[in-house]
Amino acid sequence: MPNRILTPVLATPESLAGYGWLIGEPEGPARDRIDFYGKEVVVHQPARFHGNDDLTLNLVTFARRPLEVKWMEYHAKHTQTFIPLGGRPFWMVLGKPTRLGADGVIDETREALPDPDNVQAFYFDGSGGLVMDVGVWHEVPFPAEAGANFVVICTNETNDNLEAQGADGECDGGDLDKKNMTKRLGYTFEIRP
Repeated sequence: MPNRILTPVLATPESLAGYGWLIGEPEGPARDRIDFYGKEVVVHQPARFHGNDDLTLNLVTFARRPLEVKWMEYHAKHTQTFIPLGGRPFWMVLGKPTRLGADGVIDETREALPDPDNVQAFYFDGSGGLVMDVGVWHEVPFPAEAGANFVVICTNETNDNLEAQGADGECDGGDLDKKNMTKRLGYTFEIRP
């Protein structure tokens, strides 16, 4: 079966609705009561960031690789965040949550695969990053330039889940479900800029 082609859209607050939040330029509510420095320092909260006491900060270097999505994963306990360093552009492929209940909790009775009809490629110009909502299916960033560094906020549990991958390469842990799309769907998503 041929690859499923994805044409990227520009990542904007509007285009990312249902997937997560673009972070970069200050938006969202300001914490007006944090005023030690007057208007010289303003604290914004641009996303509904969610985590637990297991959060960690990774610095990840992504090499250029073919724009093909073989793997997709989601996180059940946190809003994973990717922040590019150095203003380098990148693409990401995201799928809306398929296992998230109306109460915001993962529903284990729902199918553990993304819905191909709401998988979308996004182009980020490098001026901002992404906070993904809980349960959003995704592949890690595809940098437009070699050697792109990202700050990645995730849980230590996610790192442990990734290190404990199964014999088939898939991972299923407390905060991570990572699936082989080629194996599960019979095709690979391909980004065509």
